[in-house]
Amino acid sequence: MTTRLLLVEPSATMRYVLEKHAQSLGFTVDVTESYTSAAESLDKQYQQFGREYGGLLFGWPTTPQAEATALASLLEQSAYKDLPVVVMSTDMRAETRAWVAGRDNTAVLAWKEYQGLDALLQRLIEVVTDDGDTFNAKFDNSDIHLLVVDDSATIRYSLRDLFQMQGYRVSLAATQEEALKQATSSVVDIAVLDFYLTETTGDLLCRELLTDPAVGDIVCTVLTGTYSDHIIKRSLRAGAVECMFKNESSELLLSRIDAISRFVRQRRDLQGERVLLEEIIETVAGAVLVVEPDHRISYINDAGLLELQLSSRDSLVGQQSETLLEIEGPGAAGRTQHSAIWRRPDGEPVSIDYEHTRIEQSGRSLIRFARSRIAVSTSSAAATDAIDRHAASAQRVIEQLSLLPAAERFIEQMQHYLADTDSRQERTSLLILDVSARDADGRSHPVDETSALLAVVIPVLEGIYRRPGHVARLTGNRFGFLLRHRQEAQVYLLVRKIMQLCIELKHDIEGMTITCTGSLLSLVENREHAKETLLQHAFKGVDLVNSRGPDQVLLMDLRRMLSAYPATENQPLQ
Repeated sequence: MTTRLLLVEPSATMRYVLEKHAQSLGFTVDVTESYTSAAESLDKQYQQFGREYGGLLFGWPTTPQAEATALASLLEQSAYKDLPVVVMSTDMRAETRAWVAGRDNTAVLAWKEYQGLDALLQRLIEVVTDDGDTFNAKFDNSDIHLLVVDDSATIRYSLRDLFQMQGYRVSLAATQEEALKQATSSVVDIAVLDFYLTETTGDLLCRELLTDPAVGDIVCTVLTGTYSDHIIKRSLRAGAVECMFKNESSELLLSRIDAISRFVRQRRDLQGERVLLEEIIETVAGAVLVVEPDHRISYINDAGLLELQLSSRDSLVGQQSETLLEIEGPGAAGRTQHSAIWRRPDGEPVSIDYEHTRIEQSGRSLIRFARSRIAVSTSSAAATDAIDRHAASAQRVIEQLSLLPAAERFIEQMQHYLADTDSRQERTSLLILDVSARDADGRSHPVDETSALLAVVIPVLEGIYRRPGHVARLTGNRFGFLLRHRQEAQVYLLVRKIMQLCIELKHDIEGMTITCTGSLLSLVENREHAKETLLQHAFKGVDLVNSRGPDQVLLMDLRRMLSAYPATENQPLQ
C-alpha cells in the first residue's frame, strides 16, 4: 500500500506533468481539475477503507477564484488541519505565501521547480512503503535560529517565509547595526548575509560577527545575486562556510541550509560531550594538568585554569612545562603530595599542592591539584591577615545561621568568589540542597533522622567535588555546593546530575526512598550582597520548594522550577 495524494490543478498541461512526476516518486495520485470536486473528494475519503489522502497538491490559481478560496477555507478547518498540503504556485504572490505561512503542515513550491516535490513531500508527510512500513519524514528545525540580513524587504520576507515553512526560527535585519544587535541579544546559529548591503558588505559583516565575543558560536553564509569569483573568495576568506546565490532554486537553498544545520547540531553534540567529559574529570580527579613526554603542556581542564587563576588555556597549552612547573620538572610520581611554587605565564608566582601520576602506556604526566592555596604575595603578613579575617567572618555566619562547624571552609570559599571581580568567563553558582527520605505513606523525613541513610548520603555528596571548600553539610539534612561553570545550561545539567545521584542512591532501608529539594542562585549576579544574606535567601528558597513537592530546585534568578528529570517541563513560579 502506497501513500495516496489528491492533485487539483485547472491547467491540463500542468496537471499531467505533476501527476506523472508524483507517480514516478511512488505515490498513488487522484486527479481533478475542479476545486469543488477536490473539496468533495476530501469529504468522501473516509467512506471507503484505504482511500484516505496522505497529502494534497494544491494548484494555486493565478487570479482569485471563489472555488479555490472555499477549498482553502475548508483546509483551515479542524477536520483537515493535519493534512499535509503542497501549494503549487506560478507567481509566489504575497497572499499565497501568507496563507501558507498561516497553516501548519503546508509548504509552497514554484511550478518551475516541480522536480523538488520529492524532498518537500518527505518533509511534510508520513510515507507508506510497499511493504506496509511507515516512516515519518518530517523535520523539526525549531532548534535552529536563523538570522537573515538583507536591505531588500522583499528578499528578507521571502526568505523568512521559506525558512519558517521548514520549521526554522527566523529573525530579520536590514542593516549592519540591526544584525549586530540581533546576534548579541539572542543566540543565533546561522546568519544568512546579503553581500551588498547599504553600509557594508557581507564579508565584512561576517568577519565582525565571527570575531565579536558577545555573539557566540555563529555560522555565517553569504547570499549574492551574481556568481563572481572575487565575491566567493572574499566571503570564504572572511569565515563564511558557504556562498549561496539568489537565483538558485528554493530546494537547493534549503538543502544548503539543511547541511549547515547538521553541522551546527554536530558541533553542539561535541560541545555537550566536552562539557560532560570536563564534569567527569572534575568530579573524579578535580583540577588536572597533562604534560607530554617532551615536556609540552597538552591539556588543562577548567578547574585547573581556576586553580592557576587563568582565563584561557591558550596561554598555557603548547608551552614547555618548565615555564610553569619547577625547573627540575614535576615531583616524583606516586601517592606523595608535592608542594611547589609555580609561575603563571604573566610571571606571577602561585603556591600549588599536587600529586603526580605517570601514565605508563603513553609516558604522559598527569598533574592533579590537591587543593587551592592563596597565591604567593610579597607581603605574607597581609595574606595572613586576610586569612584571619575570612575565618572570623565565616565563624560569625556559622553562629548567625546555626550552621555546623564543618561549614567554615565552605563559607570562606564562598566569600572568595564573591570578592573575585575578575572578568573571566567562569561563573559560580550557589546550590542549597535538602535531602530527605520518603516513607511508604508519602511522609517526608530529613535524612538526619535516619542515621543509616545519613551514613549513605554524606560521603556521596561530599565526594561529588574533590575541591575542598566547595561542598559542605551545612545543617542536619541541608548541603551546600559551589558550582563553577561557563554557561547557564551547564550548571542546570550539573544540578540535575546531583539531584539524580541523590534520588538513585542505593541503601538498605526498606520502605524508604530518597528525595531532594533545593534552590540555586548565581554569585556573580548577586555579589553586591553579603554571604549571610545570600545564604538566608537561598534557605528561604529551599523552604518554598519543600512546600511545593520533592525532586525539584528553584532557579532563584529566573523564578522557575527545575525538575530532577528533564521529562517534566520547567514551570514558572506562580
